[in-house]
Parts: sequence; C-alpha cells; structure tokens
Amino acid sequence: MSNLQRWFMIIALWAGIIFLIVIFYWFMIRPSRVRKMCSERANIVSEQSKNGFFAMLEINRAVYSDCLRSNGVDR
Repeated sequence: MSNLQRWFMIIALWAGIIFLIVIFYWFMIRPSRVRKMCSERANIVSEQSKNGFFAMLEINRAVYSDCLRSNGVDR
C-alpha cells in the first residue's frame, strides 16, 4: 500500500466517522432537544391562560404541535 493510498484511507475513515456523528446528532439528539424546548414553551403559554383546565390542555397541545412542526420534528 503506497503512502497516497494510506492517506486516502485515513481521510475516508475520518470522513465516515464525522458523517456518522452528524447523522446520530440529527436523528437522535436534536429531536429530543426540540421536544424538550417545545414542551417548556407550551407549558409557559398554557399557564398564562386562565380559561380552565380543558382550555389549558388544548392550548398546550396546539402550541406543542405547532412548535414541533415549525422545527421540523414529527411526533
């Protein structure tokens, strides 16, 4: 194996590792962070509402769903 082939293999290996890390972040870590942020936002908005329990639940669901959609995460 020549020196050029060895460097190509090292660079390809690192590119593959970085690609796998990005894919793991995008599909596993990012959605959980978005769900947590949306949950906190929905709780704050629904607590500010003084319309009753069922109205608070509907507001919470609506804000949470809208936040997820706007950040590109499905349920």
